[in-house]
Amino acid sequence: MIRKSLILALLFTMLVATDVFAVDREIYGKIGTGYASDPARYGLDLAAQYNYALDPYFVVGPEAGFFWVKWNRTIGVKEVSSVLNADVTADTNAYDIPVLMNATVRIPNLSNTVKMTPFVTVGLGYSFMLIHYSQPQFTDVATGTSYESESVTKFFHGFTWQIVGGVGYQPERSKVEFRIEAGYRGSTLEYESLEIDMSCFMIHVGANYPLGG
Repeated sequence: MIRKSLILALLFTMLVATDVFAVDREIYGKIGTGYASDPARYGLDLAAQYNYALDPYFVVGPEAGFFWVKWNRTIGVKEVSSVLNADVTADTNAYDIPVLMNATVRIPNLSNTVKMTPFVTVGLGYSFMLIHYSQPQFTDVATGTSYESESVTKFFHGFTWQIVGGVGYQPERSKVEFRIEAGYRGSTLEYESLEIDMSCFMIHVGANYPLGG
């Protein structure tokens, strides 16, 4: 609880501090995929950032994302016939919303030679996730327990961090910078005594647009 409060206080302080100064602002949208650890599945990963360009090399700003993973989770074994058993699966969807404060370092002077701008981003924040699954009616042959058909939704949350590296390319006479990036997001989320590791390797393509000062 203390760590959560400190993170929220840090996000608020940085947002207020950047609004005090007249700095250029940028909006950065990206879409891609990530491979979540516990589900062991790829999912849709997208995010939007509102950035404050403190100078040509250093940028800070909040990011809100959406990570959707869908999979069939094995929840038991049922008897199909006297000689055959089959796994029982539950259709499961995870809807993860990470909210982070990012700090980005970029090297714009390389764009004069290689026409691209490398950057590295580090972010700290918190994730909120809904997991929903539909369970069919069955009797587990391993335990003898009978289960009714039901639809279940659970709310997970927890500390999240990320590190991302990439390059941007801005065509001549264009304000838009197109980017490709890859990185890792660490995120272990909890619900009561349950824990799920939604940490993932991710890759995105996106576009950055300056809003002016």
